[in-house]
Amino acid sequence: MHRLAFTNVVLAGLILVALTAGARGPDARDTLQRAAPVSRGAASERYDGAFRFCRVRFRNSPQGDGDGWFVDYPRADENLSQRLSELTKIPVTVDADGRPTHIVVALTDPELFNCPFVMMTEPGGAYFDDQEAAQLRTYLLKGGFLWADDFWGSYAWMWWAGQIGKALPE
Repeated sequence: MHRLAFTNVVLAGLILVALTAGARGPDARDTLQRAAPVSRGAASERYDGAFRFCRVRFRNSPQGDGDGWFVDYPRADENLSQRLSELTKIPVTVDADGRPTHIVVALTDPELFNCPFVMMTEPGGAYFDDQEAAQLRTYLLKGGFLWADDFWGSYAWMWWAGQIGKALPE
């Protein structure tokens, strides 16, 4: 019986550590959200017209339901570009070391218009202000392609529908 009580205490301690670590997670994500590179004018000077993975950086709303733009960053960006270059004849922009180029772009950045394809991951928590919504609308009406992916349930989808509705009203 003594061993069972000790095991329960250890198990409870491990659960508490896991919950505490999870509670610190948003701080780490907030740091990444602030620190991640966002393209600037210099990126356009290097753009060669080939495919490059463009990820949209967006703010999360506390009323939404999504982890943030940085989910799977930068692994997904690099992997999709690498596989595209291996499996198709589509030219892919690469850096000096031959690695596929990828950028993170804000919706208000003019560099958005050098991205025929943009990705938003876990946008169920995204928040667009009027300027961001207008810029996204202009981008889409000019033929830009938006891939929004990784919704976790109907609430996240409904929140997203409200945000994309700012850019594409009925």
